[in-house]
Amino acid sequence: MRTSLPMKHCKLLIFVGLITFSTSCGTGHQFRQPAVPTENTPIAQESADSTLGGSNAPVTDTTTTITPPPLPTPAPKETPTPPKDPVPVACSTLYQIPGTANPFLAGMPDGTEIQYPSSVDRAPVNAPILVTPTDRQCFEAGRMLFFRVEGKIAHGAMSDQESDADGIATAPGAHTLGNLNGLASLKAPINSLIGVFLSEAPNGRTVAPPSLDFSEPLNRNFKSLSPRLGQLFFIGDGKDAMGSLQGFVVPSGTTRLYLAIMDEYEWNNNLGKLSGGILWVKP
Repeated sequence: MRTSLPMKHCKLLIFVGLITFSTSCGTGHQFRQPAVPTENTPIAQESADSTLGGSNAPVTDTTTTITPPPLPTPAPKETPTPPKDPVPVACSTLYQIPGTANPFLAGMPDGTEIQYPSSVDRAPVNAPILVTPTDRQCFEAGRMLFFRVEGKIAHGAMSDQESDADGIATAPGAHTLGNLNGLASLKAPINSLIGVFLSEAPNGRTVAPPSLDFSEPLNRNFKSLSPRLGQLFFIGDGKDAMGSLQGFVVPSGTTRLYLAIMDEYEWNNNLGKLSGGILWVKP
């Protein structure tokens, strides 16, 4: 005969994450679960932003970049302005030079006559105009003089015999008597303004210097001219072909300057007059 044994009560304990079996059968011995140590401080979880690649936020480069200051912009180079030529100023009053002014009577005493085939020119009626500077330095040796000239002149009564101070370019002429009274003759257009520098030496006692030729336009288109004492020279309107003032260098020993009109002979029947005076760059 089978004898039934009393059923013992058994208990199965299951822990999530940790399986522990405890079996008790009746009042038998009980196996206790060992104590699991716990952290009192919760473990901090990394935020999604701090995980690499766990966020769409851009990665910030914390490296410090030093930007150098901008270089100064160099100042634009200024184009040097060329110095302007000084403007000459008057060194004499403005003189009236009549068509009857014969250059070969320059410096000659009153009563001096020049005989031509049909008439006589004499001083002072036909004498050239003596220019007196307003400053003695104007006549210093090597000084550059300029001329201001205006007006019309005529060597006769015909309308085609009139011109300005440059004279009639198609009618160059020369003194029919050549050198006279120690003054050198010249070739230049009829009616043109001419001049001569003199010292205090009496005229007619020295040999005349070489003659100058201004019959060709090229010879009249000079920048500067250095005549000698007693050497008649062309002045014209005092300007070159471009309208620039022409310079005339004062020769050593100069004390006088005469202005006259160009003709071949018999100045006494000429008409008209020119206005002329000297200019200089004051030192």
